[in-house]
Amino acid sequence: MTRTLTNHNGPPPLAITLAGVVCFVVGIVLVVTRFNDPTTVIVGVAAVLIVAGFSLLINGGLALASRPIWTEGTIIDRRWTVHGARRVGAVVLDTGAEEPFVVQVNGTVFIALAVGDRVRIEHGSLDRTRVSQVELLDAT
Repeated sequence: MTRTLTNHNGPPPLAITLAGVVCFVVGIVLVVTRFNDPTTVIVGVAAVLIVAGFSLLINGGLALASRPIWTEGTIIDRRWTVHGARRVGAVVLDTGAEEPFVVQVNGTVFIALAVGDRVRIEHGSLDRTRVSQVELLDAT
C-alpha cells in the first residue's frame, strides 16, 4: 500500500529568486543615490541588502535549475531538530550507499513516519534536503 505525503518546506524557488533580485536592486540603488553623501547606516544597509540579494538570487536560481529526483530507502532513525527558528523532523534513510541520507520534513510528515518504514522521497538534484513529497511504501 502506497501513501503519498506532501512536505511543505518554505517558499517556492521563483519567490526566492525574485526576493533576491529586489534586495540586490534596492541595495545598488541605495549605493548609487547616496554615493556623494554616504552615512554609516546607509552603507551598512546597502551592504546587507546586496549580500542578502546575491545569496537569495544564487539559491533561488539553483533551486529553479534543480530537477526532481526520487530516492528510495528504509528509515533507520528519526528525531526532532531545530532548523533556523523552527522545529523540523530529521529523518535518516538507509539507501544502500556508504553514508546515510538525511532529510528534513515538516511535522505532519514526520509524525506519519516510523523507524523501519520503506519510503520514496522526492527531492531536488541540487539540494537534497529540500523534500517535496514522501511516499510511504510499506508501513511497519
